[in-house]
Amino acid sequence: MKKLSYFSVLLLVLLTASCRRQGAQPVAEQPKAQIEFLSDLTHDFGMYRTRDTMVHYFVYKNIGKVPFVINKVEPSCHCTRAYYSHQPLQPGQKDSIRITYDGDGFLDGLWRKSCTIYSNADTTFVLRLQGTYYAAE
Repeated sequence: MKKLSYFSVLLLVLLTASCRRQGAQPVAEQPKAQIEFLSDLTHDFGMYRTRDTMVHYFVYKNIGKVPFVINKVEPSCHCTRAYYSHQPLQPGQKDSIRITYDGDGFLDGLWRKSCTIYSNADTTFVLRLQGTYYAAE
């Protein structure tokens, strides 16, 4: 029994020593992208009567020194979708994110939806759509 415990201690010491990185340098933090939206982050469709799919383009520009990459877009519900380029946006270039809202089956009244944008930027962006649907009389 003692041999097993000595062996266990020796094995633990060897594993700990082999996991230690000698002379390891701290990992340099990657520079963050910087973008600027060229319009408000909230778009209001106002009052409308038809059950059309509502669409808005949020235009932005890369004002940083590194390419901007969207990692993930998370809509607030299944009736909201985001369409965007999966390619890096180079510094100085412009692009847009198309957000759609399909209110089919939605009752009269005000609605608000959002999409959260996760990227290599220094902040997380939340793009919002809203409007007021009322049935035709």
